[in-house]
Amino acid sequence: MSFVIARQPIYDKEGEIFAYEVYLRRKGDLNRYPSDVPFNKATYILAEILSEFGLEKAGSGKRVFMNVSLDSVLNKTLEILDLSKMGFEIIPSQIEIGSAVYGNVLKKLEELKQKGVVLTLNEKLYSSKYIELFRLSDIVEISVKGFSEEKAEAIKRNGKKLLVNMIETEEEKSQVEPFADYLEGNLLGAPQVIKEFEIAPFLKGTLMRLISALNSADSLKEFAQIIESDVGMAAKLLRFVNSAYFVRRKEIQDIYQACSYIGMDNLKKFILLLATNDYVVVENPELWKRSLIRAIIAEEIAKKINASLKNEAYIAGLFSLIDEILNVDRIEFLKETGVDEKIIKAYTGEEKLLGEILTIAVALEDAYQRGSEALTTIAEEISEQVNIPAIELEIVVNDAVKQAENVIRI
Repeated sequence: MSFVIARQPIYDKEGEIFAYEVYLRRKGDLNRYPSDVPFNKATYILAEILSEFGLEKAGSGKRVFMNVSLDSVLNKTLEILDLSKMGFEIIPSQIEIGSAVYGNVLKKLEELKQKGVVLTLNEKLYSSKYIELFRLSDIVEISVKGFSEEKAEAIKRNGKKLLVNMIETEEEKSQVEPFADYLEGNLLGAPQVIKEFEIAPFLKGTLMRLISALNSADSLKEFAQIIESDVGMAAKLLRFVNSAYFVRRKEIQDIYQACSYIGMDNLKKFILLLATNDYVVVENPELWKRSLIRAIIAEEIAKKINASLKNEAYIAGLFSLIDEILNVDRIEFLKETGVDEKIIKAYTGEEKLLGEILTIAVALEDAYQRGSEALTTIAEEISEQVNIPAIELEIVVNDAVKQAENVIRI
């Protein structure tokens, strides 16, 4: 899937270029954000590409601004950039963050400012709820549609600079020019593509690093540290353990407590699922859903045939379509990430029982895609091989579809 990094100039009151804003777009559509890419993942991708491309080149010697969602501020990926040349526009996160995380975000923003970052507050965060963010910001960004003289005067009265963007007409420019310190919009300078790229290699690289980290972790504390490094993942874990899947007397708010609640047996699988879901769903959501269905079917079949293989069966199903999704060699990809050798051998046929479980899961999922009659036929054939009633196999498949749909929405 082709994406681009585009840049758009930001002008000062004298008509000189003050900075360039850079953002992620799908090829051929520079005016809209690709809604299937989570904000926090776009931040990481932008940071990596800008580091590789070079800030001097991206900004033609000017400061470079990029959007950073609240749940991305704590990620260390941002520190690979020369912060003295950066501007971060702080935008809302797509996942609600708690008060403790918000406090850490504020501390991190103070550190970033000390390292030279210019902070811009997005208009969606311009409210009394985020007064601390307002105080930390150097600039407040308001769209021309949301502009008013009263709002502009209030911003400037508090010692902040005002950036008005999305200016499309001379009339709009004339309206805001007496108040704005900085101006941006297609009237002044249209978006310009500076780099085209395929998103899969970036998704692959990030996913590989996370899987490697998971494989080296061997305690609840280490798993908790991995989760805490990604605010989005942490929020999803807490949302999961506090969902209707579990019955608790009180809400769990601590990551380590959540890890303990799930238990070591399921924790690695869950983190892997969340992380892969965030990245791979961007590239091919339909194939990713099918992978999830296969994973759940494989786990349930393993429970009935040999319960000791249920975790390996799940992961084998989860990565059964990764070659098509990310355009990689599946075996080489899994070897590079350090996935259990037993899982790799399930694909090659060397691990016979695990391979058979995976084959059954794939056959059932494929049949489901063709319709209920095909599923019934395949379930009856498999029933004779594994001595599991056909109706039970059909129930496993239908339950797997529902679970997969729920996981994608986490």
